[in-house]
Amino acid sequence: MRARVIIPPDPIVTSADIAGAGAGNAAVDALIQAVTEDIDGPGGWLGRSLGPQTIELFVSSWDFCRRLPYGPIIDIDGITYIDSDGNEQPVDGGSYEKVGDCILFAPSWSAPDLLVTRPLPVRIQYQAGYDGEDISGGGTGAVPERARQAIILSVQHLRSLQVESLYLKVDEVDGVGRREFTLSEQASNLVEKTCERLLSTLQVLS
Repeated sequence: MRARVIIPPDPIVTSADIAGAGAGNAAVDALIQAVTEDIDGPGGWLGRSLGPQTIELFVSSWDFCRRLPYGPIIDIDGITYIDSDGNEQPVDGGSYEKVGDCILFAPSWSAPDLLVTRPLPVRIQYQAGYDGEDISGGGTGAVPERARQAIILSVQHLRSLQVESLYLKVDEVDGVGRREFTLSEQASNLVEKTCERLLSTLQVLS
C-alpha cells in the first residue's frame, strides 16, 4: 500500500493565530505548513487527515470491504486498476459505496483480474479530512480544536527556541529572501512531544 496527497489542504491555522506573529507573516505561515505536514495526512504521524485534501491510495489487490487510511473520509472520487493486459480501467461508480471510512463493493460485483507484474495495480482516489459540514447531514464535522491548538503550540514552541537551524530549509535563493521550512528530526520530536496530550485521542495507531 502507498498513499500520497495530490491536492493538499488549505491551512487550518494561519500566522494570525500565532501570538506576536501577525497576519500575513510569510515566515510563520511557512513554519505552520511544515508543522502541519509533520502531523497531518499520509506524511504525518497522526494517521489522520485534518484539513480536506485529496489522496491517492495504491493497493495490491481487491477487498470487498476496505477501510481507507487517513480519515475521516469525505467522498470517493474514483477507482481505477491495471487489467491483465496492462491497460488502465475505471471501476463503475455504481459498483461500490462509501460506508463510514470504508469502501464497500456490491455483492454482485465481480473483481476483475489485475496485472500480476504490477505491485500496486489498484488506485483509489478519495477526499479526506474535516469538511466543516454537520455529521448528522453526512459531513465529517469541524477540525477538532485540539488539533488546531496543537499546531499553534508547536509553532510557538519552535519560535521561542530561536534556533532556526531546527527548521530552516532555504534561507535565500538567487538573492531573493525566500524562506521554506521543513522540520529536522529534532524539531519533529519536539512537535510530537508538544502535541502528545492534545492529540493522543485523535491518533490512529497502525
